[in-house]
Amino acid sequence: MSRRLDATLLADLWFFHAVAQCGGFRRAAEQLAVTQGAVSQRVQRLESRLQLSLLQRGGRSLQLTPAGQQLFAACDQGFDTVAATLAALQRDAAPASVRLSAPPSLALEWLLPRLGRFARLQPAISVDLLADNQPYSPAALRQAGIDLALRYLPQAPQDAAFVLPEYGFPVAAPAFDPAGHGGRLLHDDAPWSTPAPAGSEWALWLAAHGRPSGCDAGERHFNQAQLAYRSAQAGDGVALGRQLLVARYLQDGSLCRLDEQPPLLLGYYALYPVSCSEAVQMLVDWLCDELQQGTDKCSASGDKVR
Repeated sequence: MSRRLDATLLADLWFFHAVAQCGGFRRAAEQLAVTQGAVSQRVQRLESRLQLSLLQRGGRSLQLTPAGQQLFAACDQGFDTVAATLAALQRDAAPASVRLSAPPSLALEWLLPRLGRFARLQPAISVDLLADNQPYSPAALRQAGIDLALRYLPQAPQDAAFVLPEYGFPVAAPAFDPAGHGGRLLHDDAPWSTPAPAGSEWALWLAAHGRPSGCDAGERHFNQAQLAYRSAQAGDGVALGRQLLVARYLQDGSLCRLDEQPPLLLGYYALYPVSCSEAVQMLVDWLCDELQQGTDKCSASGDKVR
């Protein structure tokens, strides 16, 4: 049995890895942009060359044999290492840049207005901002070329480089009448970077303090906090404002706090460095300071209650 690595063997290992990772020939063929028959032939050729059975065929779902499991684990680690090394080499050869991933509303409402300040402090570092609310996955982020991920989570994580609690409270337009009955609860149904049932964020406030006054006209649901805040600014009802995201609206007067209840803990911001470059570390340090200063200012501001 020949175990010498050559171009043909490496290509067949790549096809086998795709089949094992995708869980079947059809999805692997779609990922590789070839026919299902071509994928099957490559795997059969690999099994013939290695004189090993790698897949258990005949069942409804594809299963790896013990040898297949061992080979897949080795391929997975090896290909991931090669991908990470290539990305690092490309970063070293190019001007310093960082690809930062963050939830859409946080990116739009808080990060984007501040990145200009970082650019003035560090003009040699270019920051690309990508709006993404997917759960934290180092492998998926590396595959997407992400260097640093900022996530908003319902529970404090143990594996993040930096964690900061976020608090919130009901907000509405200044003209909103708590004594009326025409307001709605305005929901962000995807508040955290993890799946959650619709209305989960508001459920925290309702359990602690009950329904805000004037919200008797039902509910309206969105998939981003920013949309809920804009709806509140339009006078449609009451949104649950996160301190960092609504700070500038409270300052310009387009939103007001609805009651004097203390802010409620809603979640945690978490920073996850995916790569280890000096530029990434500089952005991490700056973001930690900005997040901390932002929450400190919110706590000390004494936001106006209507």
